[in-house]
Amino acid sequence: MKKFLIRAAPVTKLRDDIMNLDAGWRSLNPEAYPYKELQDIAQNVNTLTIESRRAAFLRRDFFTNASHELKTPITAIKGSAELLCADVPLGEAQKRELLQRIGIEAERLHSLINDIIMINRLESGETAGEKEEIDLAQLIRECVDELMTQIEQEQLRVDVEIESVTLCANRKNVYEMCSNLIVNAVNYTRPNGRVDIRLAANAEEIIFSIRNDGEPIPLGHQPRMFERFYRIDSGRSKAAGGTGLGLSIVKHAVESLGGTVRLESDERVGVLFTVVIPQSTEK
Repeated sequence: MKKFLIRAAPVTKLRDDIMNLDAGWRSLNPEAYPYKELQDIAQNVNTLTIESRRAAFLRRDFFTNASHELKTPITAIKGSAELLCADVPLGEAQKRELLQRIGIEAERLHSLINDIIMINRLESGETAGEKEEIDLAQLIRECVDELMTQIEQEQLRVDVEIESVTLCANRKNVYEMCSNLIVNAVNYTRPNGRVDIRLAANAEEIIFSIRNDGEPIPLGHQPRMFERFYRIDSGRSKAAGGTGLGLSIVKHAVESLGGTVRLESDERVGVLFTVVIPQSTEK
């Protein structure tokens, strides 16, 4: 019995140390335990603890940013509504301007909430199992058609070269991927600029790329462009109607298809996003 208690003591110590992680311990020291099996367990616990803390940090960061982004349109709507309801003489032009402001901010709020819901669904894998045959070329044309008014108003040239490609995937995920990339390209190209959309496929993969000749993205910013709420120029992004979540949605949507998305940007290329999806999206 004494020999058994001696061997059990390291297990009890490991259990107690794991419990102390919640009390503020940063990590376990695997070398503190005499048996390799316990050292492996300690190392695995450390890995899980790091992942858990990182996830908690990302959640806090997301909710902090989301709260800030939601507060801005709500404050604008509240201020405009208070002016309309106050006993202050306003001309018809002023009333119309305030109502238009409420409409613009309400639409921005609507878009932001939809994007938050979408990114939550993508991260949770909620839509992963709903697959169907998708005519990717037709879907891309539909995304372009939705922006035709803006394209014509800004006198943009949109050059589309797409092959007939069929993809078995979740339609919502594929739509979000295509739509957000095309919207981003149209919003951030220069006046009278050009947007090039390409779609091709071979036996192994589908390649979808979109390029615009807008202002190049500085190299230091490029690694962070797919982060949630990351903006190079916050004022410009909001003026273009962006929520700060579009490229993050693209990244999650592409990953849900087992693919990758790459950004290239310089004076020669402009801004180029390339999506590569395996022909079989079964992960």
